[in-house]
Amino acid sequence: MSQVSMWVLSIVSIVLIGVLIEVILPQGKTNKILKSVVAVVSVLVIVSPLKNLDIDNINFSNLINNIEIDTEFVIDTQKNLTKALCSDIENSLESNGYSGVKIEIDATYSEEKLEIKTVFVDLKNLVLYSENLNIDKYTKIIAIIRQEVDIDKENVIFYE
Repeated sequence: MSQVSMWVLSIVSIVLIGVLIEVILPQGKTNKILKSVVAVVSVLVIVSPLKNLDIDNINFSNLINNIEIDTEFVIDTQKNLTKALCSDIENSLESNGYSGVKIEIDATYSEEKLEIKTVFVDLKNLVLYSENLNIDKYTKIIAIIRQEVDIDKENVIFYE
């Protein structure tokens, strides 16, 4: 029998011994102690092949050279971040008395960073609460957006 099959057989046998102990022994201190012993032996059996490894001859440079960034995943994550950011800004606006505002963010996505170029504010369905009726809504909305996003006020574009 090969060493791998012997190793797998020993893992299976220690698991079977653990199951037998669970079934045969009643609940109590003895059962808990034996479970602990079986758990320790299981760990030892599982890691036992590691002692045969020759760590000095392992070439780690091949592992490091083959690591690549999954740019598609990074860009998808950044797109999800912009969607969440839009939602956060909309919630912040609503909590400040500006209901029905839709936010869209124009950003460039790269491996290094997410760069927000423009924030579009759709005021078609804007509902103002009474405390905001006599306030310059554009200035206040820009201030709320700038609390969430680091952007110049010239890059916040309104359309109604």
